[in-house]
Amino acid sequence: MSDRFPHRFTPESGLRRWERLRVEDLPFRDAVLNTFSYFRKAVYKKRSAPAEAVRHFDAQRQLLRRLRDQPAPDRTARLALVGDIMWIRDGWDDFLDPNLLAHLNAHDAVLGNLESVISPRFKVPKFFPDYLTFNSHPNLVRAFRRPDGRSTFTALSTANNHALDRGEPGARDTLALLDELGIPHSGVRFDPAARPYAVFEAGGLRWGFYAAAWGLNSFVSANPNVHLNALPAGVFAPGTKIDLPDLRRALAGMTADGCDLRVVALHWGYEFEYYPDPGVMRVGHEVVRLGADVVLGTHPHVPQPCEVLCLNGYEQRLPEPARPLAADATLDADGPPRKALIAYSLGNFATTMFTFACRVGWVLGLRVFRDPATGRADWAPGDSAFVVNVPRFGRPRRRRLMLLDDYRRLSRDHGGVPAKQEAYLAFLDRHLHG
Repeated sequence: MSDRFPHRFTPESGLRRWERLRVEDLPFRDAVLNTFSYFRKAVYKKRSAPAEAVRHFDAQRQLLRRLRDQPAPDRTARLALVGDIMWIRDGWDDFLDPNLLAHLNAHDAVLGNLESVISPRFKVPKFFPDYLTFNSHPNLVRAFRRPDGRSTFTALSTANNHALDRGEPGARDTLALLDELGIPHSGVRFDPAARPYAVFEAGGLRWGFYAAAWGLNSFVSANPNVHLNALPAGVFAPGTKIDLPDLRRALAGMTADGCDLRVVALHWGYEFEYYPDPGVMRVGHEVVRLGADVVLGTHPHVPQPCEVLCLNGYEQRLPEPARPLAADATLDADGPPRKALIAYSLGNFATTMFTFACRVGWVLGLRVFRDPATGRADWAPGDSAFVVNVPRFGRPRRRRLMLLDDYRRLSRDHGGVPAKQEAYLAFLDRHLHG
């Protein structure tokens, strides 16, 4: 075991009961018995982390700023990563703001996590503000279209704890809709012999996309007809030997299929926490070691900072001001020198969750290109943005998913953004960008 963080760290002390609660580790009955603590965690969120994690991500934010300042080749593919695309209750016909759609469509590839069943066999719930199980109107995905008629989404994950909310029929209908819209997907499949990852072309590059979930809703019984890519149970526990054979085979398959960039979407971690758990980070490092170039993390419902990992001496290629910042995030693995990005959580992209913090999501932009010296795919930070889900916006009082900058600008005509929201947004900007 390594002596470096995240393998070694100082556990936090003095945490309140609700801050220690992680329902993901509990059987369903015990989770129900902790409903009050869960509600408090959902409202207040956990902002603290071990001291080593705070120092590590301070350096990571500086490293990403340095990388953002470095020039990239003129010919780049623009990649946008978004978080959880969830049930939104109502407003299906006009919830998507045109400026946000244009921002996404300016990217060659847009990837995210579809965390809702979409099935015409079942009612779309809308009476209560939130539900334990989801089913959405097809416009949740259909609304995202490019000018040429293609879907904005280049690929979507279906690996999450809501994938089987309506059983096998709902999952089949969801995949049928994605196939109809021409959206490659990974996570759920019905043919065990089918390839568990998707391959697509975008921006002059060949991409591989594999999605896996950590756990399912405990009241969803196992179905032998449904095959869901999953991380092993207990994989985040301290001292656990991390063995990911399914993911290893998927990444090897992407390489054999000639993929220039390998993206892994993982539904993992713990809800309402602003830092990734060290156990999650250990798994993330192993995923990168096995061959992932970008990890798209979802499930915590709030954004968490990113981490840059340098493999096989890649840090020596960084400019001098950035090189020391990568010292604690280096790995050895098979293959040539490369760097990888782990976005531990992008928060929610589309949602009706009741706190403002859960209604703000991160659209993370990357520039992907071929390194002129090696011919291999590499990346640099691109233009990122925040989105906000507004339950009732403007005079029509309609649901709106929009760019945060537009929300701020248009709110000036209605007294401005509330002070508590602005305070949170200032925290979020510091937390993610420094």
